[in-house]
Amino acid sequence: LDKEAQERALDGVDALISPLPDCCLAISTADCIPILLYDPDNRVTAAVHAGWRGTVKGIATATLKAMQERYGCSGSKMHAAIGPGISVGAFEVGDEVYSQFQQAGFDMQRIALKQEKWHIDLWEANRMQLMEWGIRPEAIETAGICTYTHSDTFFSARKAGIRSGRILSGIIRRQDQNAP
Repeated sequence: LDKEAQERALDGVDALISPLPDCCLAISTADCIPILLYDPDNRVTAAVHAGWRGTVKGIATATLKAMQERYGCSGSKMHAAIGPGISVGAFEVGDEVYSQFQQAGFDMQRIALKQEKWHIDLWEANRMQLMEWGIRPEAIETAGICTYTHSDTFFSARKAGIRSGRILSGIIRRQDQNAP
């Protein structure tokens, strides 16, 4: 594919999955939540872009389901990394966004905080989806770095605007020399 065809093919894609060794899967974010997944038994990786809309729609769950259906992956064997993104303290939302999380069945006492406005914990909302799929809590690593608070080091679209730079989060599985 030429560059334009590649860009069209990836436009709007929020998750990539691959069993290929030495293939880096990467997603770009600037406040949204990057999730990297690895199944060591099936040697499959995934990179997920979980913005608030994707989180509400269950992008992490959909990715795990696709990994299971295509490659036989099991949540109990997976490892996950939740990278830098906007924190609950910085992610202020209106009632309409709060309602979408509530209608999607999220435990609002665990992911929402009411100050002057509602605040949503995207890290925890995605972590809950990973655990519901069977990923063990100790197999989920969360960076806990807020891109908004640390916009001097990380890009934040909420702070700098839509034209801010982007953070690239990637995962690669090196070729196993002992594998067939």
